[in-house]
Amino acid sequence: SMDRTCQAQLLAMAAGTPQPIPHEDATYTREQTASPIAGWLSFQPLWQEICRTDPDLFD
Repeated sequence: SMDRTCQAQLLAMAAGTPQPIPHEDATYTREQTASPIAGWLSFQPLWQEICRTDPDLFD
């Protein structure tokens, strides 16, 4: 999830100088994990929170 990704980034930065992922590795990971359904599923908790906290947002 994005929360865990951000947490990992903050921990890496706090531990010292982060080592960037090589472009080829990042591209491979994106090709293996990214999809429209994965993006939709990742967004659902945020959408539910928005709907819960601001029900009149779209009125």
